Order: sequence, then C-alpha cells, then structure tokens
Amino acid sequence: MRLLQRDNANNYTFTDDLRADDIPPYAILSHTWGADEVIYADVKTSSNVWQQKAGYEKIKFCADQAKRHGLQHFWVDSCCIDKSDAIELQTAINSMFRWYRGAKRCYVFLSDVSCPPTSGPPTSSQQPGVASWESVFRNSRWFTRGWTLQELIAPQIVEFYSKEGVFLGDKESLEAVIRNVTGIPARALRNTPLSNFTTSEREAWARNRETKYEEDMAYSLLGIFGVHMPLIYGEGRESAQRRLREEVQKSIKDGEVEKIRRMLHSDGSRHVVVLHGLGGIGKTQLAATYIKRYRDEYSAIFWLNIKDEASIQQSFARIATHILEQSSDAGSLKGLDLQQDHDKIVQAVKAWLSLAGNTRWLIVYDNYDNPKLPGRKTDATVDIHQFLPMADQGSVVITTRVSEINIGHHIRIKKLESEQESLQILSKTSGRNGLHDDNDAKDLARKLDGLPLALATAGAYLKRVPISTRDYLRHYQESWARVTGDLHLGSYADRTLSSTWQLSYAQVQAQNPLAAHLLRWWAYFNNEDIWFDLIGTGSEDGLVWMEQLSEELNFSEAMGVLHDYGLVEPTAMFQEPQGYSIHSCLHSWTIHILNKERDGWLNKLAVESVASQVPSKREADYWLLQKRLLPHAIRSCSTVQESNVPLDWAFHSLGDLFSDQGKLDEAEKMYLRALDGREKALGPDHTSTLQTVNNLGLLYKNQGKLGEAEKMYLRALDGKEKALGPDHTSTLDTVNNLGNLYSDRGKLGEAEKMYLRALDGKEKALGPDHTSTLDAVNNLGVLYSDQGKLVESEKMYLRALDGYEKALGPDHTSTLDTRLTPFRIWDLYAQNKTVWAKPGNIINVLTVVLRRFSGHRIRLSNQGGRLSSLRMWPSKLGCLRRMTNIWLIQHNPTCRRPDDEIS
Repeated sequence: MRLLQRDNANNYTFTDDLRADDIPPYAILSHTWGADEVIYADVKTSSNVWQQKAGYEKIKFCADQAKRHGLQHFWVDSCCIDKSDAIELQTAINSMFRWYRGAKRCYVFLSDVSCPPTSGPPTSSQQPGVASWESVFRNSRWFTRGWTLQELIAPQIVEFYSKEGVFLGDKESLEAVIRNVTGIPARALRNTPLSNFTTSEREAWARNRETKYEEDMAYSLLGIFGVHMPLIYGEGRESAQRRLREEVQKSIKDGEVEKIRRMLHSDGSRHVVVLHGLGGIGKTQLAATYIKRYRDEYSAIFWLNIKDEASIQQSFARIATHILEQSSDAGSLKGLDLQQDHDKIVQAVKAWLSLAGNTRWLIVYDNYDNPKLPGRKTDATVDIHQFLPMADQGSVVITTRVSEINIGHHIRIKKLESEQESLQILSKTSGRNGLHDDNDAKDLARKLDGLPLALATAGAYLKRVPISTRDYLRHYQESWARVTGDLHLGSYADRTLSSTWQLSYAQVQAQNPLAAHLLRWWAYFNNEDIWFDLIGTGSEDGLVWMEQLSEELNFSEAMGVLHDYGLVEPTAMFQEPQGYSIHSCLHSWTIHILNKERDGWLNKLAVESVASQVPSKREADYWLLQKRLLPHAIRSCSTVQESNVPLDWAFHSLGDLFSDQGKLDEAEKMYLRALDGREKALGPDHTSTLQTVNNLGLLYKNQGKLGEAEKMYLRALDGKEKALGPDHTSTLDTVNNLGNLYSDRGKLGEAEKMYLRALDGKEKALGPDHTSTLDAVNNLGVLYSDQGKLVESEKMYLRALDGYEKALGPDHTSTLDTRLTPFRIWDLYAQNKTVWAKPGNIINVLTVVLRRFSGHRIRLSNQGGRLSSLRMWPSKLGCLRRMTNIWLIQHNPTCRRPDDEIS
C-alpha cells in the first residue's frame, strides 16, 4: 500500500510501498470521479502544475482533514495507485475493502451537495440543520456508484462533507437517512460481520448502483463478499458477475471442499471419497465445486454417470474419445471400434488409467444409487468394482444415496444446519430481499428442513409467482398433507420435495400448459438429456399439445418455464443440440405421482419419438447419436405394453439401435415384436416384414445361432425374390448375408456361389465401384484366402482396396478399419511366397497398415533398393511384423510425425 503525506511547505510525497504489517495510521478519501482528476504520474513529477487540476481540491481537502485529526498519512484512490501497472491495479482492487476497513477515518467528499459554512472553519462539531441539504444529500451521485458501497460499509468511521468542506454528519448520525436511501440494514452500517448477511442480501445492496466500466459492477463487490479474483477488463458484466458468483459459492462450500481435498491428497496410491446423503442434498454439486476449485491439480478429470448400464457405456465412450483426442499414449484404445466394442472400451480405459506414471487423474462416479450389495438381487444393480482401474493409483469421488458402500473415505452430506444458509438459498433463488427478517420465510426454511433442492424449488416458485412467503407456506402445508395422506411417500425428504414440486407443477399448468404436458411426458424418457429433435417430431394422433411441442419456439419456451421454476437444467453432456435434464428425484416424482396411473398413450409416443431418431449407419457420427438415444430407448421400452396400437416400425428401428449397440437380447425382443406386428398388419410376405426377417437373421448370426439365422435368411431370400425379383439390391443384400453365414459354417462352396451371385448382381445394378459392390469383392477375397486360392484372393483384395480408397479416401475408417483389407493382404502375403518379389506390393500394404495404426499420412519409398531385399528374409511374415514393431509398437517418435517418409 502506498500512502500520501504533505509537509509544511505544501509538498506532497508518496511513502514507499508498505508491507501490511508496517502501515502507519491513515485517513482515506471516498468520492466520485470527475473529468480532471490528479493521477499517480502527476504527483510523481517534480512540478506542482498538477495542483491546478480540479481534482486537486479533493486531495487538499483530505490532507487538511487528516491533519485536523492528527493523521500524517492519507490515501486517495485516484492518485495512490499506479494504474499503468496491471499487477498493482489487480492488487489494489482486490485489497480495496481491506484498505478502507483499516483506515482510522473515511472522509466522503460530496461534490454535488452544497452547504456553505456559516462562519469560521468547518469542524466536525458544526452540523447545520439537516432539512436545508437533506434532499440534495439523498439524491447525491455518491449513493449511485458501485465502488462507494464498500467505502460506506468497510470503515468504522465514515464522515460526510459538502463540496465546501462542511461536515454533514457520520454514518451513525445519518443512519436513518442512509438506510432509507440505500436499503442497507442498520446492522451492516454498524460493522456487523458481513458473513452474517446472505449472498442475496449483499447483492441487493448494489442493485441500483452503476460503474463506469461494466465489469466493475462485479469487481467492486469483491470485498463485500470476501473473495478475490483476477480482473479481466473486456470480459463483460455478465461474465464478471458469473465469475464472482462462482467465487462466492466456493467460499461457502470451503469446509466440505477442503475435507474432500484432504482425503484425496495423494501419495501416489489410490484415494477414494464417497459423498453420500439424501436425494437433492447437493452431492453432485459439491463434487462439481471441488473440480472447479482444484482442476489444475489433475492431469485429467472424467465425469462418469454410473446409474445404469446404458449410462456407463455412454460415459466410457466419451472418456475414450477424449483420451484419443488428447493423449499421445492412448494404448489399446487406438485399435478399438468406439461404435461397437463396449466391453473392450471399458477395459481399455481402465488400462489407460492404470499406466505407470499416470497417477494424477480424477474420476467422479456420479449417481451410484443402485449398488450391488449383499441382499440386493435385482438385475439392475451395478458393481462399481468392474469399472474401477486395476492399478492402485489416481483419485476417485463417488456420489450415492447409499451409505453401505464399503469403499474409501465417507463424507455424509447433511442438510443445511444453519437457518441463515437456508434463507440464503431462498433469497438467492427467489430474488427477494430481506428474507432474513421475514418470520414466514424462516418458518418455510424450517419446514423445508435444510434440503437445498427443495429450497431452490420453492425459491424459483417465489421468483415467478407474486405471492407472499406466508401464502406459499400455507399452500405447501396443504399440499404436503394431501401427498403424505394419499401417496404414502417413503422418506421425509421425498415428502418435502414432492410438496414443493406439486406447487410448482400446478403453477406451471396455469402459466404454460405445454410445459406441464412436457414434464408429465418426461416420465417415459430417461431423466437426462432431452433435446428438441427427440420429442419435437409431432403427433399424427391429433394431440394439440404434441403439435405445439413440434415447434422449436414453443419447445424452448416450455423448457424456459420449467427452468424458471427450478425443475430443469441445461446439460453439458452434449453441446449440439442443447439438451436438458431433470434431477433423478424429480424424475421419480413424475413417474410415481404425475403418472400414478400409467398412460399407455404417452408411453407409445415416447417409444415412437425415440425410434424416429435412430440414425442410419450412413449418417456422420451416427454412433454418437445412437449412444445418446440408448438410455431413452431402454426407459421407454421398459414400460410399454402390448396393445392394439401398431408400433412394428418403431420396434424394428429400436431393434437396429440395440443391435448396433451390442444389446443383442434387447434387439431380439424388439425384432420379434416388430415381426409379429408386421405379419399381422402387412402379411408374412410384405417387404417390410421380410426386412425384419433379414435383420433377425443377422442378429441370430451375431448371437451364434447359425441354424436360426439360416432359416431367417432363406425365408427372407425366398420372399424378396418373389416380391422384388432376384436382382433387386435388397435381395442381393440377403444373398450376401447368406454367403457370410455359409462361410462361417465352413460351407465354402455354397458361400462362393452366394458371393458370386451378389457380385454379379451388384455390378449390374450399382456399378463395379460402388461400396456395396466392393463389399462383395472383399468377401470373395476372404473366401478365396480360406480356400487357399491365393492368386485369386490377391486380385480381390487389391481391387477392394483400390476401390475403397477411390470411393472413400485412403484414410477413411471404412478403408482402414471396418474392412480390414490391409490386414487381409498382409496375411495373404505371409502365405504366398511369389508376391514377395514385388516390392511395390509390400510398399502398398505397409503404407495402409501404418496409416491404420498411427492415424497419420505416412509415405514409404524404395530408396536404395532396400525393400527389394525383403525377399531375402527367411520369414516374410516376420519381416512385416518387425517393420511395424520398429516404427509403431515401440512408438518411435519418427512415426508420430505426420507425412514422414520411412525408407
């Protein structure tokens, strides 16, 4: 801190920059800035020209007053801070409240309040009649500025002076007027610790104030909230206030957050913290707060939803994608199909987390509310140990409602113990001031008994509805009595939450019926990640509200209303399109209370909505959308019952979804329901029926039920030949599927006939270079290799490889991965000695193989005839393996650089 001092010759000088423990007594000035202020650089000059500036009068006034009170030093913000030094400015703004609080006296110079002295020099004992200047005082610009709020509250003694230097009074004698003008309670003006006031109360004190720079509306409150943060001028008011709120919440949660940190403090071994408590108590929010506070201490942080199998698969797929994007050492993840290899993805992620030296990661296992425990026999239970890394390293946080989990250090998240904390949540979420003095608000806070989710729901209601806290409490008690009497909810917390939601739901119904319909319908979807396209497809059944919901503007408005009432939150799980989630407790309420009598029609509409969004494999990133749909498919199908309403197309589509996601048993159920419906509605030989038959054949083949698969294929083929003709592409797809089946069963002759028929038909129908035609070519290459026809196999492989590269590009996943043609050529060359005399062949296959492993464009050349010498190696397959081992498996840095040429 740098102070000013004035000698008897009217010379002003600065002290050195003083340490906090070496600051002499000082006075401090509070004022509003004008157009011609004295700044730091002025006072530092040897000239006294700056004393001609208009702003000098305030500095002189402060020096004179300090001298009268026996103080040799004083501080003025306009000139005691070198604002050209960014670090000094940051330090000063973050220290300002402390500096004003440490002053012996604070002089408020009111440049817009006139009160000429009656006679003689002004003194603190001279106070003219208040009536003569009170109205001007009340309307002083000083009460409207953001920075003067802390200058009023922080100092012990605050004295007010007119522009003539006349003493008007201090904050004790003028307390009534100041309270009336500012809305600040007397206790705050009397230096009661600010921690005794809620966040919302303190925010309200600044509500009608302004600052020159919009960000200063947040920065000027740092001392009011007792927090510190860096200044980012240019970020805008909203961003600055958001950061301020985050810092305030951090300070509130410090106790629990620091406890988590102590328990996770790692010595290199695994540390686990289990946050357990009632639903809606704030476990997830606490984990998120910890991450925000200490994210820089971890090399990687992952959030994993572990409430059920579908959520787990989705979470691990996201983690795998992140690792592949961010880590140069992705281990066994590189070779996996993120669309299909669910179990392998889990194992590979666990292996990556167990790598030697990879110890600074943190994983949150959220929503572990259905753990596998002794006595729990349901199929839906989850064993978390299957999803924990093998190595004893890293940090783990688990959130759960169950306290019996026998792992790690337990922290029980309790209800809010302080009434002030409860009132703070009510005040913040309702936007209402003064609730700490409202007896009805206190009664409501006690009734909601420290449950943050219930308090937030009530506050959101009070923000939207202009009723008193007394009326809300009365409605709450009536609703609670009805709910507990009729529905026999299990826990006290359930009853408390149910009552708050019941009130909010009734208000939503009155204000926006579409939002109420949407919330009730949500019971038939998963609670997480609802987006417009999922439910905005409209209805052909004449439901007016469904048609309204198919308009995105109406959807967004409905979600906005639900969000305003604290029932819905945007989810960050997926960025585009935006999704919305509801708390799992609220979802249970929609299921068991809003839908106490299950609505089969809404259930059917949910199934159709999910089915209509299932993408084809031709769509980009189709598997990401599939994983997003999967939890909704599981939820909607789990309750749908047999009915006369046709859902065969939807079941067929969901069968495709479950099959693609490796859920073969669920897929079989869907296909069988689709087949039954289509046979009844369309007949056994309809093309749609036959398509389901064909897909059942594919499913049975994947399940290893080859006999059943053959029956399905033969039925589909016979029907398609009759309905579509023998050369229709759909017929040929089934022919190709039969070829695959015969090949798997060792019937190579029958397989060859099918493949040749499929190839001939597709060449005529689609052309020789269509990817579907190339699939048949590739299949023939595999078959010829299995038959020992190596020359014919080579021709098929090379044709397929050349065609894929031209049609899809050399680096397309279908070229490098799904088709696996490079590896088949590799195996072929390992068997066929004659092709080793062709270095060009070897260059081609090594190029593709290396691309496949590294993900980069890598060129190989035959410089100096080195590759031609490969034919001299005794083991040809060994040669290929040595090449890839040297350049790839051992992670030679040369191979990591794009476009390297490997000779």
